Order: sequence, then C-alpha cells, then structure tokens
Amino acid sequence: MKKEIKVIIVGVFASLLVIFGICAVTIHQSQLSGMPRETHSADISTSQFIKQVAPAAQREQKRYQIPASITIAQAGLESEWGRSKLGYKYNNLFGMKATKGDERVRMYTIENINGHKRYLPAYFAVYESWADSIDAHTDLIINGTHDDHARFKSVRTGTDYETAARELQRHGYATDPDYANKLVYAIKKFNLAQYDH
Repeated sequence: MKKEIKVIIVGVFASLLVIFGICAVTIHQSQLSGMPRETHSADISTSQFIKQVAPAAQREQKRYQIPASITIAQAGLESEWGRSKLGYKYNNLFGMKATKGDERVRMYTIENINGHKRYLPAYFAVYESWADSIDAHTDLIINGTHDDHARFKSVRTGTDYETAARELQRHGYATDPDYANKLVYAIKKFNLAQYDH
C-alpha cells in the first residue's frame, strides 16, 4: 500500500513538472514574440488585401521615400495578393529568404534561370504580421544586400513608380525578366498610385 502511494505521489509530481514546463515554455515564447502571429484568410480579395497593407506601405513611403504603390504591388504580386501559403500563413509577402537566426519555413520558389522556370526549395522568413514583412522589405530597399549596400538606392530617388519598378528590375530584385512591367500593370489596374499621395 505504501509503495502504491509513493508511486502515485511520484506520478503526480512528474505530471506537475511537465505541466509547469509546458507553461514556462509557452510564457517564454509569448514574451519573445510579444503577441501571437497574425493570421489571414486564404480567400482574401485583392481589394481587401490592398486596404490592409496600404497603411504600412504609406508609412514607409513617408519615412523612406519608397513609393507606396511599389510596396503594395510587390507585396501583391509576390504573395498572390495575400493568397499564397507563404503570405496568409507565414506573413511573408515578398518571398524574403530567411537569414541565420530567423524563424523560417521550407517551401519551393519559382526562379527564372536562363529563361527557364525552375522550382527550387528555399528557407523563407516567417513574420509576426504583414506590417513586419513590409518592414523587412523596407530594410532590404534601404540597406541593400551584403554584397552591395546601395543596391536599391535608386528605387528611393526615382520620381515615380515606373522609374522605381525599372530600378528594382535593373538591380536584380527578382529573376523574372518582366518584373517591372508586371508591377506597373498591377499599379495601373488597381489604381495603386493613389496611395503615393
């Protein structure tokens, strides 16, 4: 009888330790991120998507002179207007690759290599919100890449969205040879230039 009571007591203590451990990990993770990751519907309409990302794009334009229309168009094209899994589930609107220490997810990307589309696996950054993804995009435009910190400087000095789109393509933002034209088309189709004013 005493052995059975000891076994029960040990079992209860072990269970309590596991429960406290889970609680401690959960509390620690929520303190690190501040808030749970934002979630979105895969069925979002293009106009709903634009309305949700426009304020963050306009904020970045005001701070860093990146045309809001360009940011919105890039976010839309890269995330299928918020409907790609990377966009709605992981809040990565621009297909930003993960760097060391980033929370990340492994998915396939379409790259244009020598005129041929290739599906390649890659690790992509996971963001807490769409606004965080826009911040990361701004950081790339402002600070460039490891090999060229001024790589996208001309995107900010352009006088209009068409110039900015051409500069993005000229400096290799995307492998799609028609990237600038697609941006300009999206900006005109959805009247995104209104967000530049």
